[in-house]
Amino acid sequence: MGRGAACRQPRLNRARGTVRGHPLEGSAPDRLTFSPSPRARLQGSVKVMTTKHHRKPVRVVGAYAAQPDAVSELEAYLEEILSLPGVGGFEVSWGAPGWERDAPILADVLGRRKDCAGHVLTLIGAAATAAAKDPAVGLASPDPDGRVRAVQLVAAAHRAVMEFLARGQRIVAVELHAFPTLPQAEAGQGGRALERSLCEILSWDWGGTTVVLEHCDARRPGRWQKGLLPLAIEIEAVAAAAAVSSTPTGMAVNWGRSAIEEQDATAPCRHVRRLRSAGLLRGVMFSGATDRDGPYGMAWSDVHPPLKDLAPDSVMDRDQMVATVEAAGNNLLYDGIKVAARPPQTAMKDRIALIRGTLAALDVDLV
Repeated sequence: MGRGAACRQPRLNRARGTVRGHPLEGSAPDRLTFSPSPRARLQGSVKVMTTKHHRKPVRVVGAYAAQPDAVSELEAYLEEILSLPGVGGFEVSWGAPGWERDAPILADVLGRRKDCAGHVLTLIGAAATAAAKDPAVGLASPDPDGRVRAVQLVAAAHRAVMEFLARGQRIVAVELHAFPTLPQAEAGQGGRALERSLCEILSWDWGGTTVVLEHCDARRPGRWQKGLLPLAIEIEAVAAAAAVSSTPTGMAVNWGRSAIEEQDATAPCRHVRRLRSAGLLRGVMFSGATDRDGPYGMAWSDVHPPLKDLAPDSVMDRDQMVATVEAAGNNLLYDGIKVAARPPQTAMKDRIALIRGTLAALDVDLV
């Protein structure tokens, strides 16, 4: 099947309750929506917020990666991050393990903060959990049932986005991922499945939110972390889906996952340039990687170490971050950081210091 065929002739699975490319209400678990209360469900129309690319991107922090274990500290932690200079919002790990516990606290914090520029919803935790339970589940799954189940998960996230928008909280992007892990020989089939999934997802009204595919490390010979699709295949699938949809879409780079893929700190810059050249680059998230075993685990693990100045084993130094920012140019929709703290008992003030220090390296003037 040629590129674009999946979009031109969508396959509807009525036995599973799929109508016009969107699973019916209730086909995906309602417990994954943002609000634990049914009163928070969208009522009436949502004001459309048109996504535009600004010279200065919305800066977000993936606070969940460094959040304290004590739930009693979470509210103050989130408030302090939003008070950091330049921070416009959060990268929110929607539907991930712990989401039901954390969501009401996050809702309270955001309900009091009316000055946020916007947030990014990432499905990485939810999608990885689903794929761990059943390796056939994913937007890029050649297995029809596994692919439909992954689309249904995105449908639940779509409802959550609509609820955010109805509360006046801007969601600049929702990040999707090309699960499951496939043998290299099946990557082409995975790309076609991904295109079909994206065509269905882009047919929904996202209220101006951009649908973004975040590249994760591709499966290669030997050891890998996420082991998803090669960048070239993802680019082809996203471009084909974008060509037949008016929904804003594109791709994002996670600095650490690109470095992990090639075990090379210069790889993220190359990936950024490639996506920018393809006209698909929408976001860059800075999360480090290590090239040796240490406090952050085994070398080249996806565990989010911060800037090298703050974690000596990290390969994400200031020069690499500046080079990546410059390669991305000045038309990003969003950028930000996601870093973790070691050891686990790190005090909250030190967690904030890791975030503040890594953010400071992003302050690059582009002309």
